[in-house]
Amino acid sequence: MQTRDWSKTSRTTFILSDIMKITAPGKLMLSGEWSVLENEVPCIVMSIDQKVSVEIFESKEINFSTIGNPLKAKAFFKNKKLTVNGNENEKAFYLFVEKASEATLNYLEESNILIKNFSIVTNSSDTLVTLKDGKKAKVGFGSSAAIVSATIAAILNFHGQEISSLSAKETIYKLGCIAHYLAQGKLGSSFDVAASTYGGVLKYQKPDMNFILKKIEENTKIKDLIEMPWPYFIAEPINLPDNFLLSIGFVGYSASTKELITKIKEFKKENEKEYSQIINKIKGVTLNLEIALKNNEKEKIIELLKENRILLKELNDKSKNNLETTELSILANIAEKNNAAGKFSGAGGGDCGIAISFEENVKEKIENEWAKNNIYLINANISKKGVVSQC
Repeated sequence: MQTRDWSKTSRTTFILSDIMKITAPGKLMLSGEWSVLENEVPCIVMSIDQKVSVEIFESKEINFSTIGNPLKAKAFFKNKKLTVNGNENEKAFYLFVEKASEATLNYLEESNILIKNFSIVTNSSDTLVTLKDGKKAKVGFGSSAAIVSATIAAILNFHGQEISSLSAKETIYKLGCIAHYLAQGKLGSSFDVAASTYGGVLKYQKPDMNFILKKIEENTKIKDLIEMPWPYFIAEPINLPDNFLLSIGFVGYSASTKELITKIKEFKKENEKEYSQIINKIKGVTLNLEIALKNNEKEKIIELLKENRILLKELNDKSKNNLETTELSILANIAEKNNAAGKFSGAGGGDCGIAISFEENVKEKIENEWAKNNIYLINANISKKGVVSQC
């Protein structure tokens, strides 16, 4: 563990203390975009080694701060509620950390563990890319979900709880799922929380969020909610073929996932039949892809990912949402021209796209052409580890 003297830090009074550091990976979707929002519909998600980190150490009060950002906030925990003291910008900036902290502190209190005050310092600089104009941009690796997972793991570890076993990872995921879902305004599937928590490549299926919300509304203790089975939830590891090659390209601008989810929900409400048909087809592609990956069927993998792209474009066109933007189309077309598969990864509308190939020379051709078309190559790989202590 590191030791650091924080006594001279502005705005906050720290005590000399050991520092615990927790890291959590980002995510990229391989298959199952949008369909994963539905019950009993899986996706295949990859954990990416562009990581966020959380440092935690004992202090006289609860404090939140971030590397590279002047915003700071103080908080206090009482009667199951974590209250953040700060202006509106500070409260908004630390909303995910607040919800993650509140859920975890309630879990610890209900487990009869004495709560200690702490300071948390978050760092998501590794999930940013520097643009040609020198500005930094988020690339869509799910940094908010990774911060949630890392914050929960840090608070648990700080209070003497282990975070490496499979049962501990399930606790971290479930607490993170609740926190992230509430922080996003009751939107999303938490596939990114799963990727950041478990690591590797997962077949993921979201839990029934209505079941969880009902339990919360019934004032079920969070410890009891975490320990009970969650309907539909699946997080199973998948092994990729040894020669599976991933290329990641950022198109130069970010998308608002929350805004896109709202628009797709409107399309679903007005066009239930068309929406369901597309979702069921994507589900079929994802299930077949799971089999192809396990059997190392390279041509089938490429074929299924191309089919996934076609279905996402159909959702794009019928919902009149700009999911596959011009730049994402260029990215995917370059991959397909070189006998690989290319598609946007995640909600679309910007952020990252991926190319999957099985030969180094093909991967190199794709990435060189991306660079010529102003697509930023992201140097990242699949992270085998999820949330982990760096102490």
